[in-house]
Amino acid sequence: MSMPTIGIVVHEPLRSQLFSVGDLERLGRLARVKIYEGAGPMGQKEAATFLADCDAAIGSWGTPWPSGAVVSACPSLRLWVHAAGSVKRMFGPHLAGRGLTIASCAPAIAENVAEMTLGCLIVGLKRILENAAANRLGIAGKVPNARAVGGCTIGVIGASQVGRRVIRNLRPLGGRILLFDPFVRPAEAAELGAELRDDLVALCRESDAITLHTPLLPATTRMIGPTQLAALRDDAVIVNTSRGGCVDEPALITELEKGRFFAFLDVTDPEPAAPDSPLRRLPNVVLTSHIAGGPDHKIGRQAVDDVEAFFSGRSPAMVVTADMLDRLA
Repeated sequence: MSMPTIGIVVHEPLRSQLFSVGDLERLGRLARVKIYEGAGPMGQKEAATFLADCDAAIGSWGTPWPSGAVVSACPSLRLWVHAAGSVKRMFGPHLAGRGLTIASCAPAIAENVAEMTLGCLIVGLKRILENAAANRLGIAGKVPNARAVGGCTIGVIGASQVGRRVIRNLRPLGGRILLFDPFVRPAEAAELGAELRDDLVALCRESDAITLHTPLLPATTRMIGPTQLAALRDDAVIVNTSRGGCVDEPALITELEKGRFFAFLDVTDPEPAAPDSPLRRLPNVVLTSHIAGGPDHKIGRQAVDDVEAFFSGRSPAMVVTADMLDRLA
């Protein structure tokens, strides 16, 4: 049996951010590898020619994707691995009956986002940033409202891949974990290590910190609004590494301007936040530039793992099908 051919349509420097030398070498032992060497992102027309003889393709952020033109020009293509997260735009009538497997590296990204989320919760609840700011001005005493995660109640909103990993990372630290997700049953929540809540207001009222991990869908748009924010305790911590549109941002700013709680926001609505947004100047906000799930070698490693699994007759880590799109980011 001849070796399959894999086309990597990821440009530099993104390719080096995603793939270690070792993983590219490993890919080369699995298949004949074609690597796009252009100076900038490849276009869709160029991808249709480049991938014409390929059995699999690996793309990422800002790269070509399996559009109708690409799919029709590449009859041998059986696998598309997206070394990034959302694959929604790839789907459409052009894939019907085509037999093309679409795999997302969202699991690897979820690990990174969950890691940053845990860091934000630890730093926020310990009041590290407030204490450091006070020490710049002189000798600051102990922070009276500093708490360890293990002594707090953390409200996790969304049992997504990230949300589940956040729960997994929190469990060894102790503490109490609440979960809101209408698609999860109490027994499943208990198995994850959380107590299910069917009311967001109740979850906010009970939590010392809340962290959002939901896709942006009609049902989740501005799901954290004035009522939920008002229910939060003074000195609460909010972490949003999901989508800015899941929070009513004007209502959030109103509460933050009162100084009632601290927010770590990796996403905003709109994104990026306007240059004059209060989120850029409020002392109780840490605003980052959607960096929680950025490119790293963990993502490229999963992409190679997915290729190896597929050509060994096994399933990639996260195969996405059209019927899943209404609940994915």
